[in-house]
Amino acid sequence: MPSAARKRPPRLSRDLVVEAAVVLVREQGLRQLSMRTLAERLGVTPMAVYKHVEHRDALVLLSVEAILGTVALPEERLEPVPWLRVLAGRVRAVGLAHRGLMDFLLDEGPTVHTALVILDRTVRKLHGAGIPWKEAGALHNTFFSWLAGAVRRQEPWDVSTRDTPPPFEKFFAAAEALPAKDYPGLAHSVPHMRATDVGREFEASLDFMLEGIQRRIDARQEAVRKKPPRPRPG
Repeated sequence: MPSAARKRPPRLSRDLVVEAAVVLVREQGLRQLSMRTLAERLGVTPMAVYKHVEHRDALVLLSVEAILGTVALPEERLEPVPWLRVLAGRVRAVGLAHRGLMDFLLDEGPTVHTALVILDRTVRKLHGAGIPWKEAGALHNTFFSWLAGAVRRQEPWDVSTRDTPPPFEKFFAAAEALPAKDYPGLAHSVPHMRATDVGREFEASLDFMLEGIQRRIDARQEAVRKKPPRPRPG
């Protein structure tokens, strides 16, 4: 009786290629993603991958699209600032799980559909609270530029090991080498920066951002309340 046939790998498809690419991004980071490493993971030749994805740039776009597609938007019943807080936490979690994603967003902007959906919903949420469209778009850009930068800044802590020096050690050494009497701002702030947990630092900076957005919402709503009513036609 012939031996049992070996289990054949699933037939290659674009969905399977993207799924494997996302796994590689979680393991190695977006910058390390290549058609060759993906082909090795799938157990096929690079040419087999090229039949489903034209080139690496297309593969990166598809991967980013899929990754951001896992970000669930907060419930619509939430007010804008709590809505943004929930969204920021979810984007941060996805960014830390896929190194290089924030670099892509900072360099390329929200070029994929799933990122554009987040942009649209955020601007609409702010506009619904009384922020004009133009200002709502600017607030989105400011908030998400900060968010991407804050998550990107945390990445070295997540991948550092006991054998590597702590991130920003060169910065701390350079700042602490300056005379305290000439640089009191550094002297007073650097010890706190060194001791701050990155998670608590993120939450504190998120509070700063959201407090500013809430003040703008409050100011716009107060201006509407104070606006004199239009006279009725006689």
